Amino acid sequence: MTTESKPEASEATGVFPDYPTLLRKPLSEREVRLLERARKHAADFAPRADGHDKENTFPFKNYEEMKESGYAHMTLPERLGGEDVNLLELCACQEQLAQGCAGTTIGVNMHIFGVGAMMKDSEGASPERKAQTEMLLTMMSQTKSIMSGSFSETGQAGAYFLPATKATRAEGGWKINGTKSYNSNFPAAEMVGALVHLLDHPDGENLIAMVGMPKATPGVTGLGAESWDVMGVRASGSYDVEFKDAFVPDMMMPPAADANEALFAGMSAFLAWFNLTVGATYLGVAQAATDWSIKYMKERQPPTAERPLSHMAGLQFQLAEMVALNEASRALIRTSAEDWMAAPWSAEETSKKGGICKYITTNNHVRVLNLAMDIAGGPGLFRKFGLERLYRDVRAGKAHPPSDMTALEAIAKQTLGIPPNFEPRWG
Repeated sequence: MTTESKPEASEATGVFPDYPTLLRKPLSEREVRLLERARKHAADFAPRADGHDKENTFPFKNYEEMKESGYAHMTLPERLGGEDVNLLELCACQEQLAQGCAGTTIGVNMHIFGVGAMMKDSEGASPERKAQTEMLLTMMSQTKSIMSGSFSETGQAGAYFLPATKATRAEGGWKINGTKSYNSNFPAAEMVGALVHLLDHPDGENLIAMVGMPKATPGVTGLGAESWDVMGVRASGSYDVEFKDAFVPDMMMPPAADANEALFAGMSAFLAWFNLTVGATYLGVAQAATDWSIKYMKERQPPTAERPLSHMAGLQFQLAEMVALNEASRALIRTSAEDWMAAPWSAEETSKKGGICKYITTNNHVRVLNLAMDIAGGPGLFRKFGLERLYRDVRAGKAHPPSDMTALEAIAKQTLGIPPNFEPRWG
C-alpha cells in the first residue's frame, strides 16, 4: 500500500469521502464543516508526506493551504477573523489532519493550540496582560502570522522549569541569550516565543516568562534543517533557534512567574490544551496505521493459503486490540476536553488530568504501531509501503513533555496531596 493509492477527499459538500477515516460522528453542522476541511487537507498532504520525510524538507505548501482555508487560524476569535474553535473541536480536527502528515500536524499544532489557550489564559489575567494578548492576536489576524515557540532546555536544579536561556535587563526592555530546541514550524513562522529565566529581576531570582518577538528581530537565528535530523515527525520543522542579545521591549514582556511552582500561574489552559492536542495528533497516526493494517489483511493472501490474512485468528486479535486502544484514547481525549470546557482546570488539576491523558494516549498509540508492525511482518520494514514512517512518527508522542515518569510523579503527588515543589523531591 502506498499513499498514492488513496483516493483524494471530496470538496466540503456534506458527504465524507472514504479517506481519511472519520474518527467519530460530528456533533453539529459546524463540526461537519470543520472535520471536512481537516480531512481534505489530510488527503492533500498524504502524497507529499513521504517526500518531506525522506528529504527532511519543510512542507511550506501545506502551511499556505492551511492559511488559505482558515485552518491555521481557526482558534482565533470570530471578531478577529477566526472561528472560535474550542478544545474539543480542535482535538477532533487534529486527529483527522494527522492521518495525512504527522509532521505537519504536530508542527502547526504548536501554533493553533497556543492561540486558543492564550485567549483562555488571558481571560483572568491583569489588564496589562490582556492588552498584550489582544495586540498579539490582532497582529496575527491581520498578517496571518504563524507562531513558533519552545519550552526546551529546562532544568530541575532546585526549581522546576528553570530555563538555561536568559533574559537580562537592558534600556527599555530585556536582551535574550541562549539556544532553544524544538521550535516547531519555525520555517513558516513570523513570530517566535521562548521560555526564559529572568536575571536581576526586582521580584526575585527564580523567575521565568514566555517572551515573544518577531522572527526578524536582530539576534534571532534559526539553525536550519541539520538541527532537526531526527527519527520521526521530520516535517514539523522543529529547528534549534539561537538568541544573541535579541531585544524584547518592556511592553511585550509578560508578567514573571515563580519557577519553583511546577505549573506557573496563568498558563493552566496552555498546558491542558497542549497535553490533549498532542494526544489527539498521535491518535491520528495510530488510526492511519490501523487503516493500513485493515487494508493489508484484506488484500494480502499468502501463496499457500486459501484466504487472505484477515481470516487468521491471531492477526484478528491483534487488529482488535488496535481498534480498542484507539477507541479508548479517543474517549479519554474527548471526555478530558469536555471536562476542561465545563470548568477550566486549576494548575493542580492540569498537572494530574492532563498528565493522565497524555500518558495513557501516547502509550496506547505506540502499542498500536507495535501491533501494526507485527501484522505487517516483512513489508512493514519497507519505506515504500508507508507503515514504517508511521511507526517512527508515533514514537515522538512520548518525547513531548511530560515524560512518562514526570507525568506519573505529578499524578501520584496530586493524588497524595504532596506539593509538586516539596523538598527533598524524593522523601
